[in-house]
Amino acid sequence: MIQKIIRVGNSVAVTIPKKILEEKNLKVGQQADVDIQPVKKTKAKITPEFIEWVDKYIENNRPALEELANK
Repeated sequence: MIQKIIRVGNSVAVTIPKKILEEKNLKVGQQADVDIQPVKKTKAKITPEFIEWVDKYIENNRPALEELANK
């Protein structure tokens, strides 16, 4: 799960979604083992399949896309 580090007063914190708290039966004040790794940014790779999908999408939706482009 990727979470954003937020500022809380002079400190920082990472929030835990309520769903995870409930699934793990965690309560405020309890200790939890947390493994923290920075998220590495990666460049998206455009595959031939994606290009084919985009071409078909444009072909099937050209009138609507042209109308949106003219607004």
